[in-house]
Amino acid sequence: MDVATGTDTSKPLDGDDLLAGIQRLTLLADSAEDSEAILRSLARELSSMPGAEEVHVHHLCEPGEERELTVVYLFDGEGRLSYLTPRAERPPGVSWVTSTSRSFLAADPQELAASVPRLALVASPPSQAGCALLLPLAVQGEVEAVVVLVRRREEAFTDRSIELATTLVNQAATALALVRARAEAGTDTVTGCMNHRAMRRRLDEEVGRAVRAGTPLSCLLIDLDNFKLVNDRHGHPAGDAMLRGVGQTLVGEFRAFDRVARYGGDEFVVILPNAELEAAAAAAQRALERLLTVPSFDANPGASASIGVAQWQAPMTVDELLEACDNALLRSKRQGKGRVTRAAASREALR
Repeated sequence: MDVATGTDTSKPLDGDDLLAGIQRLTLLADSAEDSEAILRSLARELSSMPGAEEVHVHHLCEPGEERELTVVYLFDGEGRLSYLTPRAERPPGVSWVTSTSRSFLAADPQELAASVPRLALVASPPSQAGCALLLPLAVQGEVEAVVVLVRRREEAFTDRSIELATTLVNQAATALALVRARAEAGTDTVTGCMNHRAMRRRLDEEVGRAVRAGTPLSCLLIDLDNFKLVNDRHGHPAGDAMLRGVGQTLVGEFRAFDRVARYGGDEFVVILPNAELEAAAAAAQRALERLLTVPSFDANPGASASIGVAQWQAPMTVDELLEACDNALLRSKRQGKGRVTRAAASREALR
């Protein structure tokens, strides 16, 4: 059953619930670091309003790839499992939605078996397979996945639930586009600093520059001590506020051509071109003292930071330089935290 033009607009939507769901997806787009958080939230919304018992997201593979990933969200999005399918075995219903960019409703066991055979096979007995609603998830005009809402019970999806589901999937697509745009721009969503991918790209460029020009290059790895306690005691919003404060403080503390990045979790990397180990360690010490004045640090007794410092030397790779910083950081932790430790030798990571 093609539902692209069959919506019954005479039935009013649950406006407040729908608006709340859209707002949740919109807010998540401002903080999510990857597509998984968006899709899991979408599964929760689809389980709540249109009443899906399972949400399957069939990710279409890129040209040249032979297998496609399907992720299944269960228990209101709290459960998750996945499997790979050869592209040649893509379900007929998924192929139709992909090629037409239109929704499809398999309203009875026969249609379900014909369009999404795997869903019918797992039903017991197959004659009670229920129904499925297939919706295109298009990002910037291209269908990238097909979202399948599954009901095992006899009750079919109504026109209203189809419209609700379509609106939520479209909002999730918008959120995914925003997350992807930020990732491509190289910006971490929480702190506004460079993200991990952009940091590695920039560090690789700086290593190349150091090789060509024979100039020094140093790097800092900063870890917030006891950060988990902030999240545990005050919640993740307080933790995010601390991360933002740390990022802003570091950006303001270092030189204009230095680069501050969120390495991941509660770790930050600072890239220091034209800086030898001694100068980098002195800059790290000043940054540590400055971090202790961040309001969120004052509000959490015992909060501090540990820093590892290393200088690049040929023929170190980016990974080896970061590992040298990490080794120095671990010594800072073992020696009592809240301190700066220099790599014993810039080739430390090679030993």
